[in-house]
Amino acid sequence: MKQLRILFVLFLTVFFFNTVFAQKAGPMRGNYKHIVPQKIQKLILDPLPAGTYTIGTGGDFPTIDSAFNKLSIDGIAGAVTLELIDSLYTAPATEYGFLLNGPIQGVSQENRIYLTPGPNVTIEGNGGAVLSFINTSYFTLESGYRHGLKIHALYNSQFPWNDCVDFIDNSNHNEIIRLHLVSDDYTRACAGIAFWVSDNTAPFAPDSNEIVDNYIEKAGMGIYLGAEGSSRATGNYIIGNRIGSEIDSLTTLGIHLFHNKNVIIEHNRIENLRHNSNSSFLNDVVHGINSYWGDSTIIRDNIIHNIYGSSTLYGTAGILLSGSPGEAGNNNMVYNNMIYDIRNSSNQTVAAGIQLWNQNNASIYYNSVYLDDSGPSPSKSAAFNVRGACSDIVVKNNIFVNTRNEASYIASSIYDYSISNLTSDHNDLYCSQNQNNCLVGIGGTDYYTLGEWQASGNDSNSITEMPNFIEPDLHINEGIPTNLESHATPISGIETDIDSDIRNATSPDIGADEFNGVIVGVENSKFIQPLEFQLEQNYPNPFNPATTIRYSIPKTSKVQIKIFDVLGNEISTLVKEEKPAGT
Repeated sequence: MKQLRILFVLFLTVFFFNTVFAQKAGPMRGNYKHIVPQKIQKLILDPLPAGTYTIGTGGDFPTIDSAFNKLSIDGIAGAVTLELIDSLYTAPATEYGFLLNGPIQGVSQENRIYLTPGPNVTIEGNGGAVLSFINTSYFTLESGYRHGLKIHALYNSQFPWNDCVDFIDNSNHNEIIRLHLVSDDYTRACAGIAFWVSDNTAPFAPDSNEIVDNYIEKAGMGIYLGAEGSSRATGNYIIGNRIGSEIDSLTTLGIHLFHNKNVIIEHNRIENLRHNSNSSFLNDVVHGINSYWGDSTIIRDNIIHNIYGSSTLYGTAGILLSGSPGEAGNNNMVYNNMIYDIRNSSNQTVAAGIQLWNQNNASIYYNSVYLDDSGPSPSKSAAFNVRGACSDIVVKNNIFVNTRNEASYIASSIYDYSISNLTSDHNDLYCSQNQNNCLVGIGGTDYYTLGEWQASGNDSNSITEMPNFIEPDLHINEGIPTNLESHATPISGIETDIDSDIRNATSPDIGADEFNGVIVGVENSKFIQPLEFQLEQNYPNPFNPATTIRYSIPKTSKVQIKIFDVLGNEISTLVKEEKPAGT
């Protein structure tokens, strides 16, 4: 009866953790209600004719507000370009800053509104947002110069956040391209770019928007894109953005999605994220990319590194697919990503390269993940970490390296709470040879060698090898012979690597980098063929209650391994059978 009671308490603890995690990792702004300003209506419109109009001193419109008011009231009669000609524009210190209150009459894919700057233009404000667009569609906010338009949100505690750019409610088919975004409010849940819905019962969501090639230098979170109620934010595209400064660490979350569908996140570089917050949410999570309650989300070709959580309650992850009971993610794919330098010093939570919560039918392919550093977490840090309520997870062609020191606990290359969730093969699984690492952890069972893990029925075609990484990031030194070369299995629909190089159609390489390397171990892709009989020192030594013994044989042989105590008494026979060549 005592055992049953302990198990029951454990179940309640895990369920509570899942529930709280969902509340933290889900909607950022679902409980915040704003009052949409009343839109001025006219019986007879005077739409702005197609053409280019200047905004600023001596321009067609003296201020951004005056141009936005004209568009909001009268609409357009053809494609319109608004050109910023001053060097500095200061937004009103209100909840919305410069506000375009839609919908805008006359807009369409052919008749868009473009807001473009000359060189070295800054828009700044200290309101709830610098630029706000409510129910606005077919709007392009674009700099013709790479990161040439700076949007600067000053800190103002009067508002719950200080965003740079907000698209609110039913805003679709918009484009944000080549901007430089800075929010001084980086300790709260503010955003460089946010698409969000103010009413959790709203029947609409932001759809088919593109966020392309922006530099988000500083913010509580780089990009937030979320929907509420029964609607999903569908068909949005986030590509080529750089989030996080190279010289400091003043951003906490990279990209955060809530209740999305058919979203593509690709070729982004997310770096130097830190736990910097006094926000109740940002005190709990630090992630490069998080998709909560996503459906058919694709996360590919991203580089995520130097992500550091200190007192975070729910861990640090490069890529997180998350959800909760009743809000599970489905059919999401993560492939061709490079993830490294993921650190967490909290003794409550884990560090993970890729982590899954409440996911069904997730596909994890061709990623390169290197987990190192140290931290005493009892919750199993891992390069690939599967937590509660997941099913049908397929893991192929990945590099999962773990050299983390989790003392006095154990980190791993793969951790899954249940082996029944997982189909895993054609991976490179590597861990440091010490008592604080194992190759694979399944629930309370630790597998220290590939052979032990393969005996469970998984990774029969996988290898264990420390890759020869070479800069930039986790590319492979193709001049050194490696089992990574040609030992992956083709995946339908994935034809290129992280650099857009073509993958071999029949024998691709393991990991995010397809390279022209030297093949080794063709006859036995699980290991490099040993040249001699060898019995290595067991580890740990001394031990209690378990140790690992590694031995190698160069050809098929009869093997017998026995354990003796210090007095020479035989304790146990571990192996007594014929074994094939290998380690």
